[in-house]
Amino acid sequence: MGVRNPMTDRPMTELQTPGNTAEQPKGPSNRKSLACGFGVAVLTFALINLLAIGTLSERASGLTRDALTQRSEESSQEGSWSFWIARNYLMKEKAPPVVMFGSSLIGSATFSADTQTVKNFRDCVIDRRAATLEKDLKQRLGARTEVFNASIPGSMASDAFFLSNALFKPDNKPQLVIIGVNPRDFIDNTVTAPADTEPFQFFSRYVNLGNLSKAAFSDPFAYLDWTFHQYVPLKRMNSKLSEVAMQLSRIGQKPGDGHPRTLVSHLNTKRSIMQVFMGGGMDIRKGEWLIPYPMPYGFQDNMPEYMRRYKNPKPALYAQEKKFFNAFLAKLKNENIKVLVVNMPATYPNRSLLPDSFWHEFKTYLSSSCTKYGADYMDLSDDFRFITTDYLDTVHLNANGGTRLFNLIAAKIGASPTLSAAAIPQQLPPELRTNIQTSSTNNSWR
Repeated sequence: MGVRNPMTDRPMTELQTPGNTAEQPKGPSNRKSLACGFGVAVLTFALINLLAIGTLSERASGLTRDALTQRSEESSQEGSWSFWIARNYLMKEKAPPVVMFGSSLIGSATFSADTQTVKNFRDCVIDRRAATLEKDLKQRLGARTEVFNASIPGSMASDAFFLSNALFKPDNKPQLVIIGVNPRDFIDNTVTAPADTEPFQFFSRYVNLGNLSKAAFSDPFAYLDWTFHQYVPLKRMNSKLSEVAMQLSRIGQKPGDGHPRTLVSHLNTKRSIMQVFMGGGMDIRKGEWLIPYPMPYGFQDNMPEYMRRYKNPKPALYAQEKKFFNAFLAKLKNENIKVLVVNMPATYPNRSLLPDSFWHEFKTYLSSSCTKYGADYMDLSDDFRFITTDYLDTVHLNANGGTRLFNLIAAKIGASPTLSAAAIPQQLPPELRTNIQTSSTNNSWR
């Protein structure tokens, strides 16, 4: 008597086991069915991807005003710094003549100085006109201009490449770009690769990286995963579905326009101000990131933070950031956009965290790169005119320091006929533009 199946009380065949009572596939017809099923699955996957391609054309068209308004952040008026920078820039009727890039070093100098210039608080989300530099340029050049502050807390040198590529179009680009740089923008040990930053996550879908794709990643597997996202539309649809889900979850919420602009009017300590300058996230809204007027003075020791950031002065990231910075300068040169690179001031204790050999190489690199790509260079890193009372901490300038910085930048622009001409709006009469160029050459101001 053979073994019986306990489920059916029937004899079991040799091919059956108690855990597998189903009939086994037989003959070529079953194999043919499996092959057909696999083929249908592949064709279905390919068809879905082809249908999805039409919805994934951001890289071809770039980041436009229409594309921005379709994002979930626009409906909720809540998003990252990158979203707000893009929105403030793209919602303008025309590009400002001057755009300023940088990290919180540029941000703190700008917003701090501007509180004194306009004698009012500044909202870091929407008050993106650099009032102090505009005033100084008007005094130097004799004409009004507009300076757009595109600084983002924590941004790296590579992020300037992503922002400029995504935002600048042939019919909507500035005439002059100012970028403030610091060693942290190239060697920050808390960042492993350019792809780690929030600006990369936001802007990379609108930018063709080309040969720089591999330089954005430190991990080959991360690069492969990113590449898969770029070239398999169905994979990239996941992010779009996430945006749709986010929009649905925000239904009924009040937009950021309704937030009062006095939410942080209680700011009276240096720590709170530094959180405004250096903070971030995906839920940034108008009226919640304010710099008070008058700004209270205070100095914060951030040396432990920079000891971590500068622990290794030559990480692998350094070479990657250089590639993006060179590409940034090269692209602006090709687009006939004038550039002023400013090596930002820092206190001696902060500078001493890096060896002299690093500083020599870093300054040589900046100077030679600017020469190669036709950019102007200004080294203020160890300028004696900046003193301890000009700082909020060992690197971030306060209102006095910011005022001093922009006075020097305006003087640099005013001393250059090329930069002076680029700093003023194109619609000015030709004779006025000629007069400005002449006055900058003679260094006589009226």
